[in-house]
Amino acid sequence: MLRVVGYDGVVKEITLDDINEKYTLIWIDCYDPTNEELTKLSKKIEVDVNELSIGLDEQEVPRVEEEDEYYLIIYKAPLFEEDITTTSFGIFIKDNIILTIHSDKIKAIGRLYNLLKTKSPKILFERGIGFFLYNLLNQITRSYSRILLNLEDELDVLEDRLLIEYNKQITEEILQLRKMLVYFHKALISNKEVLSVLKRKYLPITTQEDRANFEDLYYDTLQLIDMETTYRELLVSMMDMCLSLENIRMNQIMKILTMVTTLFAVPMWITGIFGMNFKYMPLVDSPNGFWIVMGISLLVLFVLAYVFGREKWFKLW
Repeated sequence: MLRVVGYDGVVKEITLDDINEKYTLIWIDCYDPTNEELTKLSKKIEVDVNELSIGLDEQEVPRVEEEDEYYLIIYKAPLFEEDITTTSFGIFIKDNIILTIHSDKIKAIGRLYNLLKTKSPKILFERGIGFFLYNLLNQITRSYSRILLNLEDELDVLEDRLLIEYNKQITEEILQLRKMLVYFHKALISNKEVLSVLKRKYLPITTQEDRANFEDLYYDTLQLIDMETTYRELLVSMMDMCLSLENIRMNQIMKILTMVTTLFAVPMWITGIFGMNFKYMPLVDSPNGFWIVMGISLLVLFVLAYVFGREKWFKLW
């Protein structure tokens, strides 16, 4: 899918065929293109199809490349699917054209496109490609920020659930969140390197003001990395707590089994003795012998149960 927006004093949606030099800035958003769309786009902006395909590779490493005729920026953005992960997308800048190309649906790019319809779209275009690029990367950074801020509340709820009642589902949720933060950590570290280049390197597409904006984004990304690290450590602590609670539960089960075994060990020992094949044994010929042995066994059971109850081995006592 191709969406093209041009600015010539007025922001308007156009087609690839309408692209010409009268527009001071043109934004092309290319999402999961067909081979036909990719070929047509390649011919229009005069960038090889193989080069454009780099932006569609989800595993590309974020970087800034300065070619003879264009600039290529690979950046990592959050990806909202069944689980929240990250994906790479490409930004090509050539002359008055800025192209975003991606194989996955990136919400931050969608939000930027919606801003053109709701808030003074002229501001995003009239200050040049560098400022538009800053706003694009800022939307990506804000996406990470939103997710991490929501995660803080989610961790509080998860901790309360863990203290009230531990179950396997909580462990699975913790592992899933840890996995997400690992992806975020790698993505944010890579994005930080891209912003480091943009804020210090004197590229023709950026002004001094743009580099100052990229520097702000750089420090925002550092803060997000600190937040992500803190939350990941909290999840590690919660995982350790889960393992501790699991061990406590297993110890409690073993304690109950030990208590039951001990309670019946003495009666079994007594009945085992009277089960031996001897002719002369105490109480064997007594009419009350059975009841005396049972009474002794029950007495031993009650004494042991009292001892276990006093030691608080089970909550019944």
